[in-house]
Amino acid sequence: MGHACAQPMAHLFGMTPMEGRSLLRGGMLLVALGLVRIGVDHVLVPDPGSVEGETDLPQLLEDSQEAKEEQARRSAPLTPGETLDPNRSGEEDLDRLPGIGSSMARALVADRLEKGGFTRPEDLLRVKGIGPATLAKIRPHLDFSRGVPVDPTARPPPRIDLNRAESIELESLPGIGPALARRILESRIREGPFKTPDDLLRVRGIGPATLARIRDLVVPGG
Repeated sequence: MGHACAQPMAHLFGMTPMEGRSLLRGGMLLVALGLVRIGVDHVLVPDPGSVEGETDLPQLLEDSQEAKEEQARRSAPLTPGETLDPNRSGEEDLDRLPGIGSSMARALVADRLEKGGFTRPEDLLRVKGIGPATLAKIRPHLDFSRGVPVDPTARPPPRIDLNRAESIELESLPGIGPALARRILESRIREGPFKTPDDLLRVRGIGPATLARIRDLVVPGG
């Protein structure tokens, strides 16, 4: 039927048969989407093959219904006292925060995946589009009580071997610059290997405070 209707339509408006079929498919799609939009649950859908099998209206209807339901979830206002965990909530829930749209909710999720989550409300200011005014609106609805999720696969960085490390590795330690790194190497050559991290105190310029910062980051290897 669709093919038969398309030909007279094309002839009437001076279109090719292909253009007529495209116009017919577009009209059928608009009608179907309109019915879903106003809440009609049962629609008499033409046989998908009626327009040369090029349109799958049942699938379009299903996709449209899913989109409608997702939009309803995103636009549902927060109930009194309801809070969201910005480190664990999905895009749909974050979209419910006042002043946060779908693009900003997506940016929040992307940022926490890239940078490791948020420990306090002010951390959200690093997300593009969130300024002090937006933060003030969403602050009462944020819950940080569970902290930042810990990646069970994450491992601490390997400790630096004091007896094998080169200058560039030693310079990566907090408080150790090129001069101190050079003195550590000179001490290793002149006075022998380091047996414990405390042996670093023999290096001029390394005191208890510096040692405390790097103690857990080094190991006296063989």
